Amino acid sequence: MDWAAASYRARRLVRARQRLVPERISLALIDAFAAQGTVTAAGMRALVPPERVATILGLVTTAVHGTGHVPAKSGWYRRDENGAFVIDPGFAVAWLAARACDAPLPGPAGAR
Repeated sequence: MDWAAASYRARRLVRARQRLVPERISLALIDAFAAQGTVTAAGMRALVPPERVATILGLVTTAVHGTGHVPAKSGWYRRDENGAFVIDPGFAVAWLAARACDAPLPGPAGAR
């Protein structure tokens, strides 16, 4: 899996869908998840409004894997035996690296 490309697509989709969830909220959750590596469901709900967690995870899943569920193997995250969320280390590194040098993303084609 090309995690750098996947993180780029995720970042673009988070921005494009900021009407669903404000971009700053989505970024806060994914940034914390990538930095921590493992987060409980309660921990995610403490980071962002509880009703936003599934939407944010779904946006990233769509960007990384397409529509449907996170694959059991090679998914950008998985659930461990205790139900905690565990991010793939490759995606976490790519996400954090991209966010470290995050610059304003170009708008849609033709936009000024």
